[in-house]
Amino acid sequence: MKKRISVIVLALLMVGMLTSVDDLAHELELTPPIDLEDWSSRFFHTTEDELEPFVNVAFTYQNGHDNGAEQIQEGEGHRSYIYQNGDGNVANHRQSGTGNWAGTYQLGNANTATIQQGGNKFSALITQVGNGNSVVIIQGK
Repeated sequence: MKKRISVIVLALLMVGMLTSVDDLAHELELTPPIDLEDWSSRFFHTTEDELEPFVNVAFTYQNGHDNGAEQIQEGEGHRSYIYQNGDGNVANHRQSGTGNWAGTYQLGNANTATIQQGGNKFSALITQVGNGNSVVIIQGK
């Protein structure tokens, strides 16, 4: 009798554990946290349709700790976006030319973001949520 109860309890525990693992797997599904077109239209007042055919878009999404991302663009009308979720991440943008924009969103602690732009008509945005983060934006001709 004790053996039978033990088997039933063990079976119920296994079913509960497998159900929890399945729920957790659905929660961890990686999806980009932000719609690029929505973000660019709200901040830079331009839509994807208004972008000229020669425009390059660079998008990096990183989830975890101690990640590094660097995007380098030269020319006209480039878009650079980095999203990082975690601690100790580093994001670097370097752009030269005309009409470029760069944006970084970091969620976590001890993150660093740098945007360096040269040329004309450029825009930069960095948003950091957490503690011990640092930002550098350098803009000039």
